[in-house]
Order: sequence, then C-alpha cells, then structure tokens
Amino acid sequence: ITYYSDWYHDDQPTPFRTKTGRLVSVPYTMDINDFYITRTQIEGDEFADMAIDQFDQLYRDAADGSGRVMCVALHPFIMGQPHRIRSLDRLLRHMMGHESVWPATGLEIAQHYIETALPAVETQLASEAGTRVPHAARGGREA
Repeated sequence: ITYYSDWYHDDQPTPFRTKTGRLVSVPYTMDINDFYITRTQIEGDEFADMAIDQFDQLYRDAADGSGRVMCVALHPFIMGQPHRIRSLDRLLRHMMGHESVWPATGLEIAQHYIETALPAVETQLASEAGTRVPHAARGGREA
C-alpha cells in the first residue's frame, strides 16, 4: 500500500510510519464531496460554487510554489446525474483554466510526494526527534 486517502486533514500529503514501512496520507475532503449534496439541501450549482471558492483559495495559497491538493470527491450516481452535469462542467473548466493545475490520481500524488518532498520531510522529522524532551523531564508522555 502506497497511500491512504480517508483521513480528513491538511491540503498536502502527510507521511505515516507503520510497522511495515512508509505510508502517505493523500488529502481527502468531506466538504468538497458531492455526497454533501445528499446530506444538505444544496444542489449542483451551489456545490460547484463551494468547490470553486475552495480551489481559488488553495490556488492563491500555492502561489509560493509549495503546491496544494484539492480532492474533489465525485460519485457517478450523484454528480453524474444529467441535471448536475452543467455544474460539474463549470467547476472542471474553472479549475483546468488555471496554469500549473495537475488533474492527478491519489497514486500519482503519493508517488510525486514520495519522490520530491518526502526526503526533506523525513530529514526534518528526524532532526526534530533529536530535540524531544524526555518523558520524565516533562512529567508526561514523550512527544
């Protein structure tokens, strides 16, 4: 297993250490998830508006070159319905109309992260591990 994508957290991948090796968590969302439509009283256009607002903010945040992951969770039986296709098309055209947007799968994101960012993250985590305060000195659990 290379990656896990069912943990709602940051907008960038996160490494996990497991008993059998490395695992990368690729961001997933419940907010920009068309299943949200079935839990609330919103429809396709409102979902597209929410997703566009999310994209625009993440795109601005990524201007420093660090990149962001925006998961758009879609289900054919929800957003794939004929009366929602126009909204989905508007969302996808908006996102893909920007420079440097990469429509990637979870595996592609995880592999890219492992190849380009993980070595530096692991070095940083290792250096931080050397600065941890011992359990007895803090009167609690070791960080």
